[in-house]
Amino acid sequence: MLSSVSFQTRARTIDHLGREQIADCPTAISELWKNAYDAYARSVELHIFDGEIEVAALIDDGHGMSRQEFEEKWLTIGTESKTAGFEINDIDRDGLNYRAKQGQKGIGRLSSAALGSLLLIISKRKDSNYVAALIDWRLFENPFMFLQDIRIPIVDFETCHELTDILPSLFDQMMGNVWGDGDDEGRDTRLTQAWKMFSEQEEQEGKEQLTQDEIVNTLISNVFSERHFDKWPLWQRSLGHGTAMFMANINDDLRHQLSKIPIQNADGPEYVARDRFFQTLSNFTDPYSAENEPQAANFSNSVTVWHGQFPKVLIDEVREFDLKNLEDLEHIIEGEVDSEGYFNGRVKAFGVWHEDYIVKPKVSYKTRKDSAFGAFHIRLGTFELQVGSSSLSDDLHSSFTQQMEKYSGFRVYRDGLRVMPYGRVDSDYFEVEFRRSKNAGRYFWSNRRMFGRVAITRDNNPNLKDKAGREGFIENRASKLFREIVENILLDVADRYLGAKSENRKENISDIKEKKDQIKAEEDRKKLQTKERKRVRNAINNNIISLENHTRELAEIRDTFISRIELNDLTELQELKHKIDFFVNKTREYSLSPIPANLGRLEDDYRAYRKQELLARDYVNELSILVNKAISDSSEKSLVEKAEEVYRSKLASLNSSITKYASDGKEMLAKQHEEFNELVKECREQYKIVTKECLEELKLERMSLNDVLNKLDEEQEKLEIENRQKLSPYVTALSRISEQIDLEGLAIHSMNETIKYREEINRLHALAQLGITVEIIGHEIEGLDITITRGLKTIANGALSSSQEQAYHNVLNAHQSLSDKWQFLSPLKLSGEKVNRKITGQDIYQYVLKYFAQLFNELNVTFTATSAFLNLSIVEQPSRIYPVFVNIVNNSQYWVQKSESNKKSITLDFKNQHVIIADTGPGVDRDDLEQLFTLFFTRKQRGGRGIGLYLCRQNLMAGGHKIRYETVEENKILPGANFVIEFKGLRND
Repeated sequence: MLSSVSFQTRARTIDHLGREQIADCPTAISELWKNAYDAYARSVELHIFDGEIEVAALIDDGHGMSRQEFEEKWLTIGTESKTAGFEINDIDRDGLNYRAKQGQKGIGRLSSAALGSLLLIISKRKDSNYVAALIDWRLFENPFMFLQDIRIPIVDFETCHELTDILPSLFDQMMGNVWGDGDDEGRDTRLTQAWKMFSEQEEQEGKEQLTQDEIVNTLISNVFSERHFDKWPLWQRSLGHGTAMFMANINDDLRHQLSKIPIQNADGPEYVARDRFFQTLSNFTDPYSAENEPQAANFSNSVTVWHGQFPKVLIDEVREFDLKNLEDLEHIIEGEVDSEGYFNGRVKAFGVWHEDYIVKPKVSYKTRKDSAFGAFHIRLGTFELQVGSSSLSDDLHSSFTQQMEKYSGFRVYRDGLRVMPYGRVDSDYFEVEFRRSKNAGRYFWSNRRMFGRVAITRDNNPNLKDKAGREGFIENRASKLFREIVENILLDVADRYLGAKSENRKENISDIKEKKDQIKAEEDRKKLQTKERKRVRNAINNNIISLENHTRELAEIRDTFISRIELNDLTELQELKHKIDFFVNKTREYSLSPIPANLGRLEDDYRAYRKQELLARDYVNELSILVNKAISDSSEKSLVEKAEEVYRSKLASLNSSITKYASDGKEMLAKQHEEFNELVKECREQYKIVTKECLEELKLERMSLNDVLNKLDEEQEKLEIENRQKLSPYVTALSRISEQIDLEGLAIHSMNETIKYREEINRLHALAQLGITVEIIGHEIEGLDITITRGLKTIANGALSSSQEQAYHNVLNAHQSLSDKWQFLSPLKLSGEKVNRKITGQDIYQYVLKYFAQLFNELNVTFTATSAFLNLSIVEQPSRIYPVFVNIVNNSQYWVQKSESNKKSITLDFKNQHVIIADTGPGVDRDDLEQLFTLFFTRKQRGGRGIGLYLCRQNLMAGGHKIRYETVEENKILPGANFVIEFKGLRND
C-alpha cells in the first residue's frame, strides 16, 4: 500500500546543532556577539558572576524582539531573517549605517547552549513589552525525547520588576518537560518513558548524577537575581530596546575566568583556557583597519568578571595592540588583492618601505560566479626573532616579544568581525608553519610572531562561507584559491626581501650587525665609565683617611731628617733608604690612575684626594734626594759598595712587588680558566636543555613535528649568537694579552678620548645653534634699527606734525620690538619645581598593604613591617619612593609562590641604618646578581618584562639613594630575596 510519512525530529537535534556543533566557548561567545551586531547593537557585554551557582550574562542594546518575533524567529531554526532577501528597517537600525549580516544559517543563537545548561532570555523591542523565556539545554540531551514534546515557557510583561514574581512560574512550567503537565496524556507518557530510558542508559554508563536529577536540582534553586539583571542598562530604566541572556551552570572555560590567581601564576588547563579566551575575544573586531577600510563601526564588546560587587575587566575597548603598533614593526605587507588575484600595495623590509609592489597570481584563474574568491585587503607585520638581526631598538624588540604572546596571529576578518578560528595557535590555515618546518630560512614567516589580518567582505567574497561549527571556511574552490593567493604573496615577499634567498636580507643583516656592534660598544663604554667612576669613588672613600695619615707620617720623617745636623752612619742611611723605598711603593698604591674624563659629582672629592697624593709624592721624592745625597757624602764604604747595597735593596723591593703580582695573576688565571671551562660546558649543554622539553612533548604527541622543527631552528640560531657573545671576548682578550696590550688602559684611554670629542661636538653644535640664532635675530634687529633711524630723522626736522607724531610712535614701537627680540636670547626655564614631603615607614607600609591587600588574601601571603621600619622617616618625592616598594613587593609575591616552603611571608625592616625588603621565596641565583638591576633581565616564566628593578634603581639614584641585593646570609632577615636600600637623609624617630 502506497503512503507518505514525515521526518520525526528528536530533541537531541537541537543539541547537535548547538552545543555539539560549536568549536569552543570563545567561539560560542563570538557567535552571540555577531547576533548582537546583526541586531544593530552598539555594545555587547559579557558578565561572569561568582556565587553558589555561577552565572554568565550576555547583554546588548540591539533592536530586541517582541513576543511574536521571539516565537516566530528566535525559536524557529534556520529562520528567514538570515537570508539575503531580509533586511533590517531604518527604525530598527536606530540611526546606524547599514551592516552586512554576519549570521548565515540561523542557528547561531544555539551557541548559548555551549556556555551554560540553563538559559533565561529576556528581550524588549522599542514600544513593546518585555518577553522572557526559560530553556534548560539538558532537555535536548535526552536521545529518547521528541522535539515537539518539549515546551518552552514564555511570558511577556510591562515592567522589569514583574519578572521577580513571574520567574517561579517559568521554573514550574519548565518542570513540565520532566514530569509532564497533565493536559496531554500522550505527551506525559512519552516524557515519562523517555526519561526512564535515558536514566537507565546513564546508570549503565556509570554517570554519578542523572541528567533528570540535575535539572530538578537546578530548577528548585534560586539561580537568577537582581544582582545579575542590574548589569543590563535597560533593566534600570525600562525604556529602549535590547536582549539579555542569563546562563547558569556555566562551563569550565567561563568558570576559569573567575579565578583570582594572576595569569602568570596560573598553570595547566586553567592557564590555557584563560589565555585562549583572551586571545580570541580581545581581537573580536578588526584592530588593523584604517579609516577608509571595512570596520565594525559603532560597535564595542567587553568581558567583566564579578567577585561579589567588585568588577574586574578582562576585555574592553582599549586596544593594547592595534594598527599604530603594527606600523612600528620592521617587516610589513599591506595592499589590495583584486578579483583576479593580483596584489598591489607596498612592503616594508628592515624598516624601509618599498612602494608599488606587485605580486602576480601563479596562474590566470578562471572562475564562475559560484567559485569566485573576490577582492580583499591584506595587512600583515612581523619582526626578526633574534635581536642581533633586528633593525628595531632593543626596547621595541623586547616589547614586541612580550606582546606576541598575547596578540600575535594571522587572522581573517569579515566586515570588521573576526572569522574563527583563523589566527589562533591551533590554526595553520595558510600553512605558514607547515612550510617553515621544511625550510625555516627560506619560509620566513612564523605564526607566533605575525601580527595582522586579511579583510574580506560579504559583498565581495560571498563564496567564502563559514562551516556550521565555525571551524573555518567551507572547503570549496573559492576558499582554496583565496588561500593559494595569500600563500603566494607571503612566499614572494619572503623570497625577494626577507628570507634566506633574498639579497636584500643579507645586505640589511650585515648593516644591522654593524649598527648593533656600535650600540654594544657604546653600552660597553658607558658601563666601563660607570665602573671606573665607582672604582674612583670607592678608592677615595676607603683610602682618604689612610692617605692623609701616610702623608703626615712622611712629613714627620722629612722634618726629622732635615732637623738632624749630621747623619753619617751608613747602616742607618741604608735602613732609611729601604724604608723610603717602601714609602715610594705605598704612595704609588694610592694612585687612582687612569682617571675617567668626566667625574661629575666626584670632581671635588677627587681634587682633594689628588692634592694629598701629590703631597705624599713630593715628600718621598724629597726624602729620596736627601738620603741619596747623604749616602753619597758618606765615607764609610766605597762607591761600588754603596751602589750594590742600594741595588740589592731595590731588587728585593721589586721581587716582592713581582711576587705579589704573580700570586694575584695566577689566582685570577686559575679562576678565569675554571670559569671559562664552566662557560664552555654551559654552552655545550644549553641546546640540550632548551630543546629537551619540546622533544619530550613530541614523543607524547603534545607538539606537532612542525612546531618542534621550528623550535629547533630558532634555538640553534639564538644560541649561535649567544655563544659568540659569551666566548669571543675571552679569546680576543687573551690574544691582546699575548701581544702585551693593556686592555684596561686602552679602553679607558679610548673612552676618555670619545668623551672629549663628544663634548667638543656638543660645544660645536651649541656654538652653531647660537650662530644661527644670532644671524636670524641680527636681520630683524637691522630692520628695526632702520625704522628707528628714519623716525629720529623725521623728529629732528622740527615741530611734530601729524605725520611726525606718527613716526615718533613708530620709533617707540620699534624700540619695544627690539627689546622683545633681544629677550629671545635669554635662557628658558624648562623645568618646574619638584615637591618633597615627609614620608614615614607607616605611610609606606599602609600604601603597599592597601595596594596588594586583596591579592595577599587570595594567595595566603603574610605581609608585615617591624616597628623599626614603621618609625623611620625621609623627606623625598613620593613618586620616587612608593613605586620602588610596590615593584619589589610585587616581585616577592610572585616568587614566594615558587618556594618549596609552605610559609609565604614578606616583611619590611630597618636595620643598621638600611631598609630591608625580604621574603621567603627561593632568592636570586648568585649567577644572576650582576645583571639583576639591568634592563630587560627577568627570570619570570610569564608576565615578567625585566624593567622593574632597573626602574627602582634609577628612581632611587635620582634622589641620591642606593639599592642592592644582600648576599651575606647572616645579614638576611628572611631566607629568600633580601633587597637593601640605603636612603640618603633617613631618620628613625
